[in-house]
Amino acid sequence: MKPVTRDVSISRRDFLRGNIHAKKRVLRPPWAVKSVLFYERCTGCADCVDACPENILQRDPDGYPAVHFSQAGCTFCAECLETCETGALQGLRSDTDQAWRHTMQISERCLSIGGVVCRACGDHCEVRAIRFTQLTQGRLLPEINAATCTGCGQCIAACPADAITITDKPEIA
Repeated sequence: MKPVTRDVSISRRDFLRGNIHAKKRVLRPPWAVKSVLFYERCTGCADCVDACPENILQRDPDGYPAVHFSQAGCTFCAECLETCETGALQGLRSDTDQAWRHTMQISERCLSIGGVVCRACGDHCEVRAIRFTQLTQGRLLPEINAATCTGCGQCIAACPADAITITDKPEIA
């Protein structure tokens, strides 16, 4: 199956905010090989989707597995890795650092930045990659340590303001 060029549908939230050109990043399962190889190797069999106990893997419109953190995050159980027979997912089960090459970024929509007491993302971060710095007037500035962040998505699922997005991890020299 080859990747198909198609119009990207936007969320209702982006439409109502006037962000009609917003494109959501498609995140492949943990331990996915680089994009070109992934599309060559993945057959769209959905074995990884069926194996995911957290139900964060779903088929995208083109039939490939994609990660959706809206309800839960990844526990790195590696069930998807173990069921993939095509080589589209490769790695060591114990290597959560290499499961993904992304981290998270917190936008200005964050409730804490706006003065509302909220630490949901930090409370759900098992590796404690999210720290809060005190600002003026009781506001807190959440900061994500990209070196510590595993990219599990627990913070995305927990955020009531949809203020957390996925970004590439900075290259470490």
